[in-house]
Amino acid sequence: MIAKKHRIFLASFGFIILTIPACKFGSEGFQLSQSLPDTTSPTPTPSPSPSPSPIPEDKLLFGVNGHDGRSTYPLAQSEAVFKMLDENNLRTYRVDINPVSFTVMDHLVPLAKKYNIKLRPMIYPVAQATAYNFVKRYAHDVEIWEIGNEQDYKREGAQDRIDTMMETYRGIKQVASEMGLNIKTSINIMACNDIPAQSRCYNDPNGGMWFLDMARASGFNFDFITFHYYAYYGDKGFWMDKYLSQMRAVATKYNSKIFFNETHCAEIYAGEEDGDGDCVEAVRELFDEILEKYSDIVQEINVYELLDEPNIAPEIPEHERHFGLMYDINNPKPTFNLLVDYANK
Repeated sequence: MIAKKHRIFLASFGFIILTIPACKFGSEGFQLSQSLPDTTSPTPTPSPSPSPSPIPEDKLLFGVNGHDGRSTYPLAQSEAVFKMLDENNLRTYRVDINPVSFTVMDHLVPLAKKYNIKLRPMIYPVAQATAYNFVKRYAHDVEIWEIGNEQDYKREGAQDRIDTMMETYRGIKQVASEMGLNIKTSINIMACNDIPAQSRCYNDPNGGMWFLDMARASGFNFDFITFHYYAYYGDKGFWMDKYLSQMRAVATKYNSKIFFNETHCAEIYAGEEDGDGDCVEAVRELFDEILEKYSDIVQEINVYELLDEPNIAPEIPEHERHFGLMYDINNPKPTFNLLVDYANK
């Protein structure tokens, strides 16, 4: 949850690939003399480096969330993570970014290019000048910036939070305007229960649409909507219909594709940590529902999160340490294997 889990989540790097043609040695060149036979052995042609897997057009993409720079996600391990994502056809990687430091993005941007992974940074809202300086550094490398995470958590203070998000939005659009680039933005909402009187969506079946309406009225012309929903096994039917219909309602109103960029089984909140049993079945049930009924609007699905985080701050609840699809980079849970299966269908 990039921030539930607390809660949640340079100049631009440019890589030039030089293709060196194989040289043929023989009668047409590189002979010592016309009168002497060429007795030199041909120089072997080096084997090319493996190319990253291509990203198919118009295919729903699957990926994960990560927290590069934290103890469980050291930057020294990031290339191994991206290589593993590429090998398993997990094509998107959402990561939370504090735009006061370039360190993490400087590390991840070239890896995303190398392994053909769509990097989806979620930038914490900051002042316009800070956003401008940060985004300009990666203007040719990042196509979409997500501004804020789960800022619809309550109605109280929502306009103030949106005002801060607007500072970030203006910084991004300033870069786009000055550089003549189509840099896009996304905004996030969560699935919202409208039944209990204390709910922020009480009696409103459209869920978090109110937050998008407020943001758009403030001038935030987002291009994509990101959506969060953690399903229990058995949600299919009443609950799944309730929450996923909220997703369709906002996609329809704003003519937007959905990045379903935080999901997993809700059983983890109840202490299920091994990614098996009801947990893996909950994820399977949700994937099947999206593929059957919502693939026209859902463009990407990112499961939260790649790795368990046993060493996060002690004040964080125990269950927040076990949302990983893997115990560590070498030990997957059944939910990771399930995700890979769907990514390769």
